[in-house]
Amino acid sequence: MTAHLEPALRRTALTFAARLDDIKDSYVGRNDVVDIVALAVLCREHALLVGPPGTAKTAVLERFCAVLRARQFSYLLTRFTEPAEVFGAIDVARFQREGVYRVNTEGMLPDVDIAFLDEIFHGSSAILNTLLTLVNERVFHNGSTREAANLITLLGASNDIPDDPVLHAFCDRFLFRCTLDYVPDDKIGEVLEVGWAAERAAVRAEHGAAGVTGFDLDDLRALQRATAEVDLSGIRDDLTKILLAFRQEAVAFSDRRAVKAQKAVAARALLAGRRRAETEDLAVLVHLWTNRQDEATIQRVVEGHGVPVAASGSAVRDLEEITYDLTRIAREHDVVAAAEDCRELLRRLGRLLAEIRATHPRAASTLRKVQLAQAAVIATLRERFTQEGGFDV
Repeated sequence: MTAHLEPALRRTALTFAARLDDIKDSYVGRNDVVDIVALAVLCREHALLVGPPGTAKTAVLERFCAVLRARQFSYLLTRFTEPAEVFGAIDVARFQREGVYRVNTEGMLPDVDIAFLDEIFHGSSAILNTLLTLVNERVFHNGSTREAANLITLLGASNDIPDDPVLHAFCDRFLFRCTLDYVPDDKIGEVLEVGWAAERAAVRAEHGAAGVTGFDLDDLRALQRATAEVDLSGIRDDLTKILLAFRQEAVAFSDRRAVKAQKAVAARALLAGRRRAETEDLAVLVHLWTNRQDEATIQRVVEGHGVPVAASGSAVRDLEEITYDLTRIAREHDVVAAAEDCRELLRRLGRLLAEIRATHPRAASTLRKVQLAQAAVIATLRERFTQEGGFDV
């Protein structure tokens, strides 16, 4: 079995990874969050984001859903939130007409692809019990009817992990965990710069300017199916040793979590364009902790078994794949409709240029093609969109 996926699927996986890079470029210090959300979506699992308000959790999710063109539902839970605010209100007319109890779920959590619930552990027992069935079985009990839910992934956010034993079973359903904090002092300037660029893009979007480069949900489903085909045989011994070390260190890591960890490892390999998992893919284990106090121990154990936790997991793409990206950009250049379209193409070309210089320094011909493409986009920006501030490149 070759390490790489078959070409079409590999291109799809690496295109998805490139769209993730687009999202990362829009935020400072949120690469882990983007990776965790992506892995959760690929695995059809759920993720918990732990950190204070104002750390861009909602913004990252909205950008992610825009890229996927996925339907989303976001809500802040409080102790007083009613189930109808999350799952939908009763269809009063039908109840009066037929005596049938049904909830209208259109546009509500059971009807969307990705959901985000802030302060998730503040939900009432009625809400959390319903969520438990949704995240476990993708089923919503609507009156006497079991309805299949469209939910791919539920993202929950909280300031901390609850100590309440009653919540432990629900909390354990979130396979992935990511701790967030405010960006460090030396990144404040970068936050302002990137944040202002995002605000400008949002204003332009409101006035019909460029949109977000998307990724088709059908392609996502193909990648989800492909996770089952990833070969884990090469890392299973190492995974077993790490799990045994977790037990020796008294790390809370349930058998269910250990089994599902394999799917997370497979998804990480897939994002790197591989059909066989490698040692570096075990780095995802550092995001599968149950108790927050175990996070540092898990990282130490994983690193102690020779896993490069800090590695990005990115694959070195061959020139054919880079040229394929360049061809796509050229086609998009032919139909640009606004200045921001050009700026987005320039950002993508800049990343291609950096990738070629880092991974294929002798590929002078390909490098020149990217530079010529940059010059063409800049010319379009200056000639067609001067009134939109086109010289600001």
